[in-house]
Amino acid sequence: MQFLKPLKAGVFAFLVGASLSNASPFVKGSYPWISARQTQIPTIVLAGVTVPNTPIVQAAQAYARAHADDMTFNHVMRSWLFGSIMINKTTAATGVAFDPEVHAVAAILHDLGWDKTGELISKDKRFEVDGAIAAWNFIEAAVNNGTADNDWDENRKQLVWDSIALHTTPQISAYKQPVVALTGFGILSDFQGPHSNCCDPEHLLTWDEYNTIKEAFPRLDLGPSVSKIACGIAKTKPATTFDNWMMTYGFHYVENYTQEAKGHLTIDLVESALPN
Repeated sequence: MQFLKPLKAGVFAFLVGASLSNASPFVKGSYPWISARQTQIPTIVLAGVTVPNTPIVQAAQAYARAHADDMTFNHVMRSWLFGSIMINKTTAATGVAFDPEVHAVAAILHDLGWDKTGELISKDKRFEVDGAIAAWNFIEAAVNNGTADNDWDENRKQLVWDSIALHTTPQISAYKQPVVALTGFGILSDFQGPHSNCCDPEHLLTWDEYNTIKEAFPRLDLGPSVSKIACGIAKTKPATTFDNWMMTYGFHYVENYTQEAKGHLTIDLVESALPN
């Protein structure tokens, strides 16, 4: 299996090369796991972006809406649309097809770990893992109740799981399957905007597109709101934030966090390793 080149090289550049070769699985046409039905599914235009409009995608939006506050819901919708623009342009340029439902479900449900009802939040897992598990369960329920068809095999569910679990770790997700990488890039674009080195090095997203989507789904103080969420998680389940991006919030803003972290950081585990 080929993997993505380093983040700075760009998914777009990788796929252009892959589409002109016999590389597997990223070859011109479609992924092996994308059925003919999935490349000819109903679509709808949201904020100028063509996106899938299947029952499971509609159900994912309703599920996200039920478990998200206004800020989070608008964020996941923008993330979906930004990623869709990147995917649509990449497909048009390279001929490489993406699984539109996998991307849609992953992007729309990627922050279930912030569930406002608390039903989906564990005491011992990172919020990204809570979200990935909740999305997997959502898909299985959708298949069982007939909202989704049986094309949702283990591989497609795993792509959704990986997209959500890794969306805050681009140093890893950028080397995964393109749909996983571009799901993460769409999410990060909501924080950094078009043309940023972290998530849009190939300039697939324009400022006009960004502003149109932002007008349809206002930001509602995204940055400060996410900071509050991070502080809340660092306070209520600090062990899930050690050695990841939320740890900084704990160190800076949460009382007694430093004491909680002692003995649990990677450096502590390595320095206390068993002797030879």
